[in-house]
Amino acid sequence: MIPPLLTILLLLSVVAAGQKKPADLILINGDVRTFDAKMPRAEAVAVSGGKIVAVGRNDEIRKLAGERTQIVDAKGRLVLPGFNDSHVHFAAIGNKFSSLDVRGLTSAEAVAAKAAEYARFLPKGRWILGSGFAAEFAQTEGKRLHELIDPATPVNPLLLYSADGKWAFANALALDLLNDGRSSTTANGSGERSIDGIISGLAMRQIASAVPADHLRNWPEILETASNYAASFGVTSVQDMHSDELAEVYRQLDRAGKLKTRVYDCSPMSAWPKLVKLGIRAASGNVMVRTGCVKYFSEGDEAEFPELRRDITAADKAGLQVMIHAIGPRANRIVLDAFEWAAKKNGPRDRRFRVEHAQNAFSEDVPRFARGAIIPSMQPWLFSRAGPGIFGRHLRLHAPLAFGSDAPMVGINPLLGIAAAVTGPGGISVEDAVRAYTGGSAYSEFQEKVKGKIKVGQLADMVILSEDIFKVDPERIARTRVIATILNGSVVYLHRSEN
Repeated sequence: MIPPLLTILLLLSVVAAGQKKPADLILINGDVRTFDAKMPRAEAVAVSGGKIVAVGRNDEIRKLAGERTQIVDAKGRLVLPGFNDSHVHFAAIGNKFSSLDVRGLTSAEAVAAKAAEYARFLPKGRWILGSGFAAEFAQTEGKRLHELIDPATPVNPLLLYSADGKWAFANALALDLLNDGRSSTTANGSGERSIDGIISGLAMRQIASAVPADHLRNWPEILETASNYAASFGVTSVQDMHSDELAEVYRQLDRAGKLKTRVYDCSPMSAWPKLVKLGIRAASGNVMVRTGCVKYFSEGDEAEFPELRRDITAADKAGLQVMIHAIGPRANRIVLDAFEWAAKKNGPRDRRFRVEHAQNAFSEDVPRFARGAIIPSMQPWLFSRAGPGIFGRHLRLHAPLAFGSDAPMVGINPLLGIAAAVTGPGGISVEDAVRAYTGGSAYSEFQEKVKGKIKVGQLADMVILSEDIFKVDPERIARTRVIATILNGSVVYLHRSEN
């Protein structure tokens, strides 16, 4: 029997000479791709205080173990820096789990599996709500669903309505809210609970009344869900473009130890004066939650140029990082023109202007990204039919390319984006694609000195993959699983196969 990947060992080894205290976590037996030119490959990594303190061979790194060191055995698998998604809408990702659509699910097994998938990522106590059961489902599958779904949703009350709204299915936790869980007759509209979970009439209304009114706007629960979900894909950092100004909610989650993803939270362009009054500049905050980026949409309308130029110049002068959405030749040209104007007006500094999407720019405008050190923040999976060779052209011109997903427009899984960048028209190398999803994205948020590599002194964010994406057929990259995600030196996600 293969031992689980994650094993906490009480080691009796002597701490290496000169090491004041043993490592908190040691990863061993890995094919570690560090993306550090001084040591591109390694077997093991030691972590202390949330940072990488040593990288090297197994025998060297094991000497840093102590009695309480947590050992992660990668079993020869590929280890990469944690993925950094440069463009997400995080609250929208979490809210996808606020409603479960059961239309088309005709078996109890299928419904229970879907509910179990939701329960994997939802905080304890958050409701699973849904609808869409066909009329005959209650008679054919109700009892079996009750038997299957309760073990799958042990800490989340669940309420799923029929398509016509005349009856619903409730799991054991939800039923316990009805009459304090004391009654156990079949549902007949009397307000009593159903033995097989099928309820109607007053019983259904009573349980529905227990659902929190802020279910769709309970931002702490919604963002915690998104963070749990992102961790399952090896995403240890995100740059939130949703412009919903939820930074304080992120901070609350961080203080409570519930944030599994580092967040760079952007505000709308119109908020720049408020940010300045608060003393916020680009990349302000701590290693978990930062602000100081402002975002605006450009649709390529010439009439918007004077206002766009004015606002970019003002926000840039205030020390904020400016990101502008642009898709299409005219939109990209207008944004590049405005960025160049602002840079000339305000003088040289490390400003890192970004064009979000940067899709379908005029061919003659592409070199302007590299020339102006303007970041093309691109989403290879969303735009899988992007112009042939555009990623490679940006790289050859030395533009600071960053990759993301634009989730939930598409899935947040970085391996889908890496696969699309590699296998699409004029595809780039796996190494370049991974770099754009790690170090490139770190650079795009002023964080390349603290993350994006597996290097001494950087934050201990790593991901272990089921396949070596540098060696397998490129078509298999998208099917590669995340085995474990390490954030700040702690395992925040472990694939079910390893439990």
